[in-house]
Amino acid sequence: MSFFQELKRRKVVKTGILYVVSGWLILQVADLLFDLMGLPATWLRLVLVLLMLGLPLVLMFSWVYEFTPDGLRREKDIDRSQPTTETTGRRLDTLIAVLLIVAIMAVAADRLIPESGVSSGEPPGSPIEASAVDPASDPEAEPGVAATTPTVPAPPSQSRAVLPFANMSKDEENEYFADGLSEEILNFLADVPDLRVTARTSSFQFKGRNLDIREVAAALNVAHVLEGSVRRAGDRARVTAQLIRAADGYHLWSETYDRTLEDVFEVQTDIAESVTEALGVVMDERQRKRMRDVGVRDVEAFIYYQRATRMFFDAHANRIGMDMLRESAELYTRAIELEPKFAAAYHMRSDYPAHIMTMIGPTPQERAEAAARHADDLANAVRYARNPQARALMEVDRALTSSNWRDVPRRLEEALAETSCDEGGWVEVAPFFGMAQALLKRSRAMIECDPLNFYNYYMAATNLLWLERPAEARDAVSRGFAIAPNHPFLEGLEVKALIAEGRLEEALETAEASKSWSHDNAVAMASAASGDVEAARSMVNGIVAAGGPWQEKYLTLLFAAIVGDRETANQTAAWYDGLPGGPLMLSAVVLECLCGAPFDLSETPEFARRIEEAGADWPPPKVIDYPAMRKAAGGP
Repeated sequence: MSFFQELKRRKVVKTGILYVVSGWLILQVADLLFDLMGLPATWLRLVLVLLMLGLPLVLMFSWVYEFTPDGLRREKDIDRSQPTTETTGRRLDTLIAVLLIVAIMAVAADRLIPESGVSSGEPPGSPIEASAVDPASDPEAEPGVAATTPTVPAPPSQSRAVLPFANMSKDEENEYFADGLSEEILNFLADVPDLRVTARTSSFQFKGRNLDIREVAAALNVAHVLEGSVRRAGDRARVTAQLIRAADGYHLWSETYDRTLEDVFEVQTDIAESVTEALGVVMDERQRKRMRDVGVRDVEAFIYYQRATRMFFDAHANRIGMDMLRESAELYTRAIELEPKFAAAYHMRSDYPAHIMTMIGPTPQERAEAAARHADDLANAVRYARNPQARALMEVDRALTSSNWRDVPRRLEEALAETSCDEGGWVEVAPFFGMAQALLKRSRAMIECDPLNFYNYYMAATNLLWLERPAEARDAVSRGFAIAPNHPFLEGLEVKALIAEGRLEEALETAEASKSWSHDNAVAMASAASGDVEAARSMVNGIVAAGGPWQEKYLTLLFAAIVGDRETANQTAAWYDGLPGGPLMLSAVVLECLCGAPFDLSETPEFARRIEEAGADWPPPKVIDYPAMRKAAGGP
């Protein structure tokens, strides 16, 4: 009898198979339980080591002993002629078969059952009202005619949204990692020319919400949804992803990846390529190479960037909390140290020195140093931009904060010609340079790919006001309110639109009903427009004080102009004129005021030189006529 036959006779082979299958199931259960209990990955590795050490011991034990109906017996004492030994063998075969079936079911469940909170099988949660904005509405519509609510068209067949991957671990840091992984996959897909991908702001509205996939797809107007989950333990991560067709909930593709953190970034490109293949889009090798080259490949860089971005938006929501903004800049710096070609981190970090350049308090040397840091960050953002569209938008910021505006019109035209979903920075001042119509077109394109971002409606309304179409502007504001009720930006713009329409009493009533920090600003504007200048002037000091060190001078200039204090407006404009970045702030004041020339150009020679270089018109259009301002400027 051969050695292998002897192993089979003594049931060593069957025992080994049973041990391996049982050990694998034990590891799966331990992986789940340890993750739920928040135990470190070293505990799971300890279980694996113990199981591996136990295998040779079990094999040696089964060589010497065997379980029989009479109990544990030494192999040499067993009478093989008795039928009980065959019964034991059949029971062992049955146990192995049952465990194999359980193992197969576990694998199938792990790969096919969605782990994330948003799934096609979940019952609908809170209803989401899809936006009624018409992204394809004619930008050349008749002035003064409000847009009608259109029938929402069927989503393009090659449209999809990438939902934030669910964090399946308790560690808060893993939340940032999951968000970063989701965002990178979204960015990869957005760079594929034949695909339309919903922007991050709208997709991430569904983070942590249990909603039916069809409901999500309807709100985002997409045909497909990519969702997934991330479980991170120590230096390993499990990423599950699935592409779902919204019309019927059919899974076009799904996969589970078990990788080390060093290898997890290959998962990003693999998922993106698998999605394009499932949708029938072919990428050439050049596109694949660019996708791999521009991706973030460091886990900690992911985490620092996501933490910084959350802090960045919190700072701006709190009317520029400079301490918080400084902390976010420090986190962006850490991300850049780990990922030196992180273009988005450079661009976001540039915001902090930009504030130092034009706020009250810094010395001339501190302003100059901030200007140098700002210029360096923008230069690196342009150098490492992940696509031409993002590069064009960043070039606008560079041109507007440079000492020469000759290149500004060309840069704006290039940026506004792009139809991508990349978010811009200072491209919003395009109306001052005679490009309100082009920016309106881009705002509407942004609404199409980022429909749940209130700021796109704010931008569309601002441009409509500049084009003297206040009724349409109010319509855009109301659609923005459907997404962000009572947002201070939208509340202020609604009051301006009513003033521009000549509905002054309604403007004042609307302003007084505001419950956000824009209340006093809106009431002062409505009062000044109605001719109650004293009421408006009595509020100015409080408005300016609430603005903090960054907004103090900006609000001083804006409201001094509105209430007819031309001297203060000119003095403040002259102060800005001498600062790095000051001319850009002056153009922003002109755009926000919508009141023509809020200061005398003779008081701002540097700004006058810049607008001459750019070929911008002066005075700008007067959409809103404030009586006190008109009299202060020598009018009737």
